Amino acid sequence: FFYKHWVRTYFFNFFSLLHSLQWTKINEVHDGNTKYQADLTASRAGYCHPAAVMAAISRARRNKVTDPVSRNAAICVDVGDVTLWASLSLCLDQGSRTLYSERLGTMGYALCAGVAATCCSSEPAAAIVLAGDGGFQMTLQELATFQQHKKPGDKLICFVFDNEVLGRVAFGFDDAEGCGISGPDYVALAKAFGGDGVKLDKTEDCADVVAKAMAAEGLFVVHVWVDPTVKADMATFKDNSLKVMNSG
Repeated sequence: FFYKHWVRTYFFNFFSLLHSLQWTKINEVHDGNTKYQADLTASRAGYCHPAAVMAAISRARRNKVTDPVSRNAAICVDVGDVTLWASLSLCLDQGSRTLYSERLGTMGYALCAGVAATCCSSEPAAAIVLAGDGGFQMTLQELATFQQHKKPGDKLICFVFDNEVLGRVAFGFDDAEGCGISGPDYVALAKAFGGDGVKLDKTEDCADVVAKAMAAEGLFVVHVWVDPTVKADMATFKDNSLKVMNSG
């Protein structure tokens, strides 16, 4: 028993060390932050690039000016193109909590996870919900659940990436039909539920809008207008000398 335990421990520590060394090398190349490079010019005028939003969220979470509740918010990622954008473009510090529906395809998960993340804490807590317009509409009634059960100081910050299309289906299959969708004014929706929000349709406005969302109390929805021709596989690793999965 002790021999088998020692062997398992030895190999676990060995492969953990290899993994750690690889990420140390990645951090050195990227000056301490693992970064991705996306072609922000691919997004046309009147739209905001999703990668820019993710980068702004990452910076705001490391900014000491941001209040501690928002800096420590759980990141709740929905299913769809937004899953890829979050994986490629978020840069989180050690100890960050992320909640996502791994390989289950459950659209609408992120909002429910965000509500649960705030409700399960005895102290004021925050959740950042990252969802496409398709996934968000599947469970948007849970905004009422947050409003009903929130504690003083709780925050539910929702980023709805609206490209009016079920992106993973439209981009992932040839000649897919029925992928176009419409939706409400998500800022008006937030206000109808007693919260607040703002529209984001310019990439250059990301930093200011994210800062406003982080500073808001209670429910706050950012309605991000996304160019429907921009898909997540446009993002690539900034440095290709490392042997990592090619996401481009």
